[in-house]
Amino acid sequence: MLISKERITSFIPQRSPFIMIDELEMADEKGFKSNFEITDTNIFLENGILSESALVENIAQTCAAGFGYINSLKEDSEPQLGFIGAVSRLTVMANTLKNVKLNTAVEILNTFDSIHLIQGAVYHNNTKLIECQMKIVLA
Repeated sequence: MLISKERITSFIPQRSPFIMIDELEMADEKGFKSNFEITDTNIFLENGILSESALVENIAQTCAAGFGYINSLKEDSEPQLGFIGAVSRLTVMANTLKNVKLNTAVEILNTFDSIHLIQGAVYHNNTKLIECQMKIVLA
């Protein structure tokens, strides 16, 4: 594990109750992997089901943590803020319930200057719940 739950807010701009990532498992120039456990206090739960927007936010926060971690490896660097420039090719395959652990995988498809095109997917027990592409702009 690269970033623990206790340190995740050092790498993402979100604060409670909007944190949708617990740990960063892997980060390199090709992509990122993270974990997130949905608790019954999550503000994106409705009737015990997590909203699709929370899963999209989970992908975005995985990017924030991944890019932040990579940037932190550079000497005298602070994590950069990132912004979602666009979300495309969004496909929802299944809903997820509370008290489950999600695994998120992000692949960096292309980079131009500070703009990154990524492909992200969220899984529960190897079942893909959602996937999309995002343009992430680092400030």
